[in-house]
Amino acid sequence: MNAFFANLPGLVRRYPQSAICLLLTIVLSGTAGILQGQIGELDVIQRERAREGEAMLELLVGGSTQRQELAAVHEVSRRIDDNLVVEDNLAENLWYFYKLEEQTRARLPELHQLSSPAGDKSTLYKRIPCTLRATGSFEQVAAFLLALETGPRLVNITAFSCARTGTGGSGLALDLSIELLGKK
Repeated sequence: MNAFFANLPGLVRRYPQSAICLLLTIVLSGTAGILQGQIGELDVIQRERAREGEAMLELLVGGSTQRQELAAVHEVSRRIDDNLVVEDNLAENLWYFYKLEEQTRARLPELHQLSSPAGDKSTLYKRIPCTLRATGSFEQVAAFLLALETGPRLVNITAFSCARTGTGGSGLALDLSIELLGKK
C-alpha cells in the first residue's frame, strides 16, 4: 500500500483529469452524506411543524365556538353578580320574598334575615342566612317553594319542616332555613 502512495504524485501528473474527478467524487460523496443526514433531521422537524399547524388549524376552526362559549360564560357570570344579595340592604332582601309571596299567594307570617357566620372562609361570596314560614294551600306553598328554588337569587335550603295548619287540615305551613348568596 505504501508503494501506491509513493507512486500517487506520478499518477496525478500522468492522469490529471482522473485525479480531479476522483477528488471531486470523494468531496461530493462526503457532502451528499452530510446533506442526507440533514435531510432526515429536517424531515422530522417538518413533520413536527405540520402536526402543530394542524392543531392550530383545529383551534382556529373551533375558535368562533370558543368565543361564543366565552361570551356565554361572561353573561352567566354577570347575571350571577347582578343577583347577589347585599347583606346590609335588608329592605331589598326581604322585598324579594314578598314579591314571591304576591306571585304565589302563599303567606309569609314570619321572615327574618339572620347575621352572617363570622368564620365564613369563602373568598368570593358571603352566605346570608334567613328563616321564613310560608303558609297557604298545598298548591300555594309548593308554588312558593318552586319560585324560591328557580328564582334569580341563589338560594340554598339548609333545613325545612312541614306541617298541617288549621282544624280542617287543608292548610300547610312550611318552615325554611335558607342561605342566600351575597356579595362580600
